[in-house]
Amino acid sequence: MTCRTASILCAVLLLGACGQNDNPPAPKLFQEQRDTLDKARTVDPAAQKQDEEQRKAMEQQTK
Repeated sequence: MTCRTASILCAVLLLGACGQNDNPPAPKLFQEQRDTLDKARTVDPAAQKQDEEQRKAMEQQTK
């Protein structure tokens, strides 16, 4: 095997190794915080409704 053939063989093997697609999935940065915010957004309307009802009840008691 000549030096030229060995060089071509090495180049082909190196390029073949670069073509594999074994990338791990991207990390889910701040996923826990996003989940907490989503949960808070769903609870917020219910909390506002309850607050409004309490204010109305307090106004009726003071009349």
